[in-house]
Amino acid sequence: MKKILLLAAVTFFSYFQSFSQGVEITNVEFNKKSQPAITTDFEMPADISTSAIQKKLSSAKIKGGSVKNGFITYQEVVIPELHGEKMDVYFKVDDKNNNSSSVAMLLSKGYENFMSSETDPQVFENAKKYLASMKKDILSFGYNANIQKLQDNKKSLEKDLKKSTKNASSLAKDKSKIESNQRDNKAKIASLKSEVDNQNKTLEFVKQKTGTVDQMEMLKKEISKQEDAVKKATKKYESAVSDDSNYSKDLDKVNNKINDNITEQSKIKSEIENVQKNIAELQGKLNAL
Repeated sequence: MKKILLLAAVTFFSYFQSFSQGVEITNVEFNKKSQPAITTDFEMPADISTSAIQKKLSSAKIKGGSVKNGFITYQEVVIPELHGEKMDVYFKVDDKNNNSSSVAMLLSKGYENFMSSETDPQVFENAKKYLASMKKDILSFGYNANIQKLQDNKKSLEKDLKKSTKNASSLAKDKSKIESNQRDNKAKIASLKSEVDNQNKTLEFVKQKTGTVDQMEMLKKEISKQEDAVKKATKKYESAVSDDSNYSKDLDKVNNKINDNITEQSKIKSEIENVQKNIAELQGKLNAL
């Protein structure tokens, strides 16, 4: 029985010792005077730590929390975990390196009559545990905030993917239309080439005609007319050939756009996968708190 009680006592002591690990008593400048404070670091930036502290105390129905002169200020409040009487509580939050922040807590009996570990040892001991206990609140707030940002980012990426997929469908239709037009045009080219050949043959036939002096004037007119027919047929043929070249250029352009679209979709999908992975990692950390 004694062994069980001893083990329980050791466990209880170890719990609070580890609970307050990393919390230090130091001094912080307040209104140009150095005042006693309890400080610790959190693995979240200052804006997250600030919002988490404000939310924690607001959820506990503790009024205040406005930022004055760089301090999150709560005046004439009772925080049962710290003290049973009214006091002023100040939090100073500063950014550190590697996306972390330092949080200092100052306690005053009012009128800037600050407490210390010497004047109020029990309150300071309670404050150390209280500040250390904020780790879960701050990390939870930060993880949830980051998860929300990632979820918003995921929604935006999914919209981009939907838009890109719709664009891919439109490009596929453009390609199909160009290919159809090009096939029709190639058939037209073949027909026009045959027409040019026939008109040239007719021209050669007309040029070989002979006649009297009086008939030669009529023959010249017939040759001129046939030459115009050859020119007209050739012009149509060359126009169709030019159209074929333009269709090929248009096809190259749309194929390039399709390839770019494939690359774009692949990139977006990869980004969505990374976001989902990051969300899962943060959710795992959140669940482990």
